[in-house]
Amino acid sequence: MRRLGKIPLRNGLVACAALSALTAAAVVPGSAQAAEPAPAERWIVQLKDTVTDPGKVAVEQAEGQASDGGSRLRHVFDATVDGAALKGYALEATADQIEAIRADPQVASVEPDHTVSLPEPVAGSSLQAPQRRTGQPDAGGVAYKGDPLLAGQWGLFRIGAVAGSEHGFRVPAAARVGVAVLDTGVDAGHPDLRVAGNANFSTSPGANDLHGHGTHVAGIIQALNNGIGAEGTAPGTRLWNVKVLGDSGSGLFSDLIAGLNWVAQNAKAKNIRVANLSLGTSVDSPLVHQAVRLATQAGVAVVASAGNAGTTALNYPAAYPEAISVAATTVFDQRATFSNHGASWVDIAAPGADILSTLPTRATPLGEDYGFLSGTSMAAPFVTGSAALCLTSGHCKGSARDILRTLGRDARPVAGTGSDYRYGLVQVGCYWQHAPQCSPRSVEHDAA
Repeated sequence: MRRLGKIPLRNGLVACAALSALTAAAVVPGSAQAAEPAPAERWIVQLKDTVTDPGKVAVEQAEGQASDGGSRLRHVFDATVDGAALKGYALEATADQIEAIRADPQVASVEPDHTVSLPEPVAGSSLQAPQRRTGQPDAGGVAYKGDPLLAGQWGLFRIGAVAGSEHGFRVPAAARVGVAVLDTGVDAGHPDLRVAGNANFSTSPGANDLHGHGTHVAGIIQALNNGIGAEGTAPGTRLWNVKVLGDSGSGLFSDLIAGLNWVAQNAKAKNIRVANLSLGTSVDSPLVHQAVRLATQAGVAVVASAGNAGTTALNYPAAYPEAISVAATTVFDQRATFSNHGASWVDIAAPGADILSTLPTRATPLGEDYGFLSGTSMAAPFVTGSAALCLTSGHCKGSARDILRTLGRDARPVAGTGSDYRYGLVQVGCYWQHAPQCSPRSVEHDAA
């Protein structure tokens, strides 16, 4: 991880942080000594689809083992989309307790509830923030043709987002595409962000972002064109904060599953069409995979970062075929050395090195207000914002794979296209309304 710089709005200069990569440690139950109680481990229990009341079964199974050493119930999963289901629960239990639960005929499978976490940052450079521009938005909510920090946001220029923002992108509020950010939370009080709602599935008590990573990701997607600070790829989107990583930057697979289930169950009511997962692990979890499937079946495109190991090793959930996996590029339109790659599983590329975006308005491990971060965590939200623009403009319609085909068709070939990633660098210039450089184009899609 590299720390690249922090831009405060109010006081001084503080260095801040960067390269996001999540690692997972497998939980291996050990045998207990006779004189000591067996240690409890974290588990995820999948119930059979025929179970009609997962919550009741979860309580019965967890409480039935509690007298043997204190199993503790965490999440209950009960999501069904178009006939596909994910039913189960997460708990802490000893190896003996989980074996008793595994033997229950209502149980389909049991897997360890792995931990994912963010590595510690390393100090680097910093930059002073410019003053806020003056002026007021017009009646339609669009007035500014560039926020003070726009010149430092090279990624927006590379994907064609700046030309669009100069002409404005007006859509009725009811028609705005909803985007869910599954991360460390989002600072809902940041003046450059507008959060539509919050859901917290992490081990931390609140949905606010006390770490910094989630707010940075959110800004790349939605930072408002309001004369304050930075701009996002799709400022008109409705942003839903779904916290699945705690304030320390770590979480559990069960937290991620719970967050994805919430997205799937609320997709229609809240018009959530895209979910951003700037996180990952080398561990392939069948239950996380099923949660991704349910979200996509609910009409949500799941965009995930390819990982920061700089290898072709698979990173999940990006490597799941239902997800849109994103690699990171530099200002020279080359694959960033830290980015995972491989056209067999990485779909598309987006800017991910030295990316300027929002940070919480209070001190966090990554700084405050605005800062530069690097990683495929930063590349994924460029694609998430691009997908939201594509959907709102009508160029993208239908399934997640349809969205990927359209983004891929309009992507610009760069170094690594066809080898490091299937498509090139994502482009959004033609998704802005009345963009003069875009000629009318067919929205027919490539063959699958």
